[in-house]
Amino acid sequence: MKKMLVVLLFSAFLLNGCGSGESKANTDEAPKVLDVKLTGPEKIKPGDSAAYEAAVSYGDEAVTDADEVEFEVWKEGEKDASQMFKAKQEKGVYRLETTFKEDGVYTVQSHVTAKKQHSMPTLKVQVGDADAASNQSEEKQSHHH
Repeated sequence: MKKMLVVLLFSAFLLNGCGSGESKANTDEAPKVLDVKLTGPEKIKPGDSAAYEAAVSYGDEAVTDADEVEFEVWKEGEKDASQMFKAKQEKGVYRLETTFKEDGVYTVQSHVTAKKQHSMPTLKVQVGDADAASNQSEEKQSHHH
């Protein structure tokens, strides 16, 4: 009986030692993070075309197989009227070309889903005389209150 107990304890000790080595190797590796760098013009004239790019990487590698990449664009104070656009991809860079028709401050936001993570960086864009457009939107808002 004592021999059986010693054998069982010794076996458990060996198995425990083998298993802890594997988990230690897994915890030494730093987790990778989905990184999205959103770039494009921050000032533009109404009617001009603008290109916005989301450079997507996971660790040190470019992501060329993202699950989903879309760009959302809305005018300040009009988030409910936002528009979604599918991105075009080339070598880990996802692109949107768009035109802003009227003066104002807009937000361009990329929605990137890849490697079981999601990232949504934003960029503010001043179109034309944004100060005048901003004052008009404040007047519109004050009429609603």
